[in-house]
Amino acid sequence: MSDRGQGGLRAVERAITVLNILAEHPSGISLADLARVSEIPMTTLHRLLQVLRSASLVGETTTGLHTVGVGTVVLSRAFLDGVDLRDVAKPEMAKIVADTSETCHLGILASVHIVYLEKIDSPHPVRMYSRIGATNPALTTAIGRAILAYSPDSVVTEVIEGSTRLFDLASDQGTILQVLEVVRRNGYSTDLQDNEVGICCVGAPVFDHTGRVVAGISLSTPGSRFDPSRVEETGAMVAATADRVSHALGWPGRRSSTSEER
Repeated sequence: MSDRGQGGLRAVERAITVLNILAEHPSGISLADLARVSEIPMTTLHRLLQVLRSASLVGETTTGLHTVGVGTVVLSRAFLDGVDLRDVAKPEMAKIVADTSETCHLGILASVHIVYLEKIDSPHPVRMYSRIGATNPALTTAIGRAILAYSPDSVVTEVIEGSTRLFDLASDQGTILQVLEVVRRNGYSTDLQDNEVGICCVGAPVFDHTGRVVAGISLSTPGSRFDPSRVEETGAMVAATADRVSHALGWPGRRSSTSEER
């Protein structure tokens, strides 16, 4: 590569560095601090900021702090519009099925149900029977519990009240809320034959770029193969899979556990 080409590549690397630093300081950062953190010479930084401002990728507050510009919204919108939950999730689902030889589901909350959007079957002849588009009660499934644990209180209340009317389910709201608190504390949910006799599931939530829970992933195992001593290990594996899907959707990586933040 020519010296000119190397210089152009170096400029791109520095621009990316500047944008990443600005993204970490949404309220803005001073020029002096930006130069210190980026370790870019001041004269070079001035020229770089001028180019980024002309593309609306960098803005400036009334107090002179530098921020990400409105042009980044266009780029982020283009990325988000191109993201499909199923397409993003399937490679990670396939990986956990390959690692565990158990069935993996992706589902969303729909009223008092969860709806299966995607499924990758276990290679074992004995496995959970389910199909894409099918539903199950949210309160008794690992996916439903994972989603509800990070949903607003109003959504949880609606699901509990609706489930009480529609299903023959225990309506002890206090017990249900305790279950959801355990999910938040552990980082994963369980359904140990609560929804279907002979089937044990471990789930985890999937978040979008705003930090809002949008789906859940679960690993389903016949009771005859399920090892209760490995629930924590399985939960960590499922949570890590869900986190990778969330990051691909733009999730910043922080789970909320308080009702105000949910």
